[in-house]
Amino acid sequence: MKFSIRSALAAWLCQAALAAPGMAHADGLLVVDNPARIGDATGAYAVVEGFQGSDAVAIRQFLSDWQGAYTPVAGNNVGIMAARSEAGMQWNGFRLGALYRAQALVQTNRDTTDLVRQYNTNSGYDSGRSYNMDYRLSGFAARGLRLGKSLHFDAGSNWQLQGGLAGALLTGTQLKMESASGQAVALNAQDFSADTLLNSRNSALDTSDPTRFNPFVQPQSFGGEGYALDAGLVLRRLDGLQLELAVNDLAGQMDWKGVPQRVTNYNTATKVYDAAGYAHFNPSATALSSYTSFTQVLDPKLWMAVSYPVGSFTAQAGTSYSADLWLPEVNLAFALAARWQVKTGYDLRFGTLQLALQNPWFELALRTDNTDLAQAKGYGLRLAVTIPL
Repeated sequence: MKFSIRSALAAWLCQAALAAPGMAHADGLLVVDNPARIGDATGAYAVVEGFQGSDAVAIRQFLSDWQGAYTPVAGNNVGIMAARSEAGMQWNGFRLGALYRAQALVQTNRDTTDLVRQYNTNSGYDSGRSYNMDYRLSGFAARGLRLGKSLHFDAGSNWQLQGGLAGALLTGTQLKMESASGQAVALNAQDFSADTLLNSRNSALDTSDPTRFNPFVQPQSFGGEGYALDAGLVLRRLDGLQLELAVNDLAGQMDWKGVPQRVTNYNTATKVYDAAGYAHFNPSATALSSYTSFTQVLDPKLWMAVSYPVGSFTAQAGTSYSADLWLPEVNLAFALAARWQVKTGYDLRFGTLQLALQNPWFELALRTDNTDLAQAKGYGLRLAVTIPL
């Protein structure tokens, strides 16, 4: 059995939400929605947005067998997925919509990243090297209803302030939380010894095979219920300078029940060898199975940005942040005739370039670092349609 990091993001669709100008707005790679941007006009909206990114290998290889170019970074290597979709109505600064959201964050240190790459590709281990294992994954998907409200204030001295709050009631549909720690030592290019513990809580875990999942208690039905609170501010000066701060999951949690859990010890006693002589592990011999219930406290996600118009252009610098991960980006928008706007952007973590076209009723944005998506380390999509009523 190979480390499950390679399938960390495969279970979720890349869906997300963005409302058109004058409505609630999502920004950054983490798809942070700012309720301060909810407008006063009455209308219906349908929006979708998502992003996936990986440091070490292309996204499709991250979800597969880690072939192709290998470009790890110093320190923690991450894989992320952030997604939202929403549809509903807006009126008088209120917004009520049906929401779907999904997110996943994988973090590994350099030792773990190197070993996973070598293990999956049979590319040879660094003989004599000691690998300190550190792997963490947190991801879930949920649907629900979200209600938001924006307020507008005259801040004086040519400043205008918008503020907003939103809350969502959520029903969990998928969950995957994993962690691994321990040590591995390469004995030669084909063999290594290990003493590593993997703890996996996964709603998609196959519980039908009693040789792999055999808990002491009877099966329990899986489910999750929770909530999330969001807040945001937009501060504008008369000359066009704009400061923005939005926090999603400022407060929030999910209460999960009946989650299949499997604790596996990868050690020398469970080691086997393939036909080419490479070491692999049979974790079934040391796995403990159970069903568990617990509360997941949601990590806040931030979007911070400053923008300023220069002629027909508007320049913006911003960053997303969550769980000690910073994702900075720079953007440049150009105003066209008849209320159309073209926007470009570049993120500094994954090197993706965004191109967008928008007007008050429609927006389409695409983002990638490689037009050959099989080789891309990051890609995203944003689509919004608004219907005035």
